[in-house]
Amino acid sequence: MTTLAAHCAQCGRSSEVSVSGSPLRDAESNDPYFGLPLLLVTRTRAGLLWAYNQAHLQALHDYAAAPLRERAGVANGSMFSRLPQWMKLARNRALLQKATARLIAQANAVGRQASPPTATRPA
Repeated sequence: MTTLAAHCAQCGRSSEVSVSGSPLRDAESNDPYFGLPLLLVTRTRAGLLWAYNQAHLQALHDYAAAPLRERAGVANGSMFSRLPQWMKLARNRALLQKATARLIAQANAVGRQASPPTATRPA
């Protein structure tokens, strides 16, 4: 546990704050900032697949479906260059597509459950 000096820019109050951190392993499916478990997680025979949200899932799905994966720009400068090796292998494209489609369906189901009912106006 570490103690840091904190200063509020709004009210000007200063105080000492105790913080603790734990390093996350690459294969863990936790949010790196809060350390909380992610909802969109599935195991495949090649490895663990997780995503932060539907946009992240769609990007992974599109990456798996791409017939040609070209490198552009700085090495290790994109999300795709930092993916685990099993996701980059051509032999796992179908596996990755199926897993992302499964998680997209799961996210859609959760979204339908979480959305409030819509009010209808009388005619």
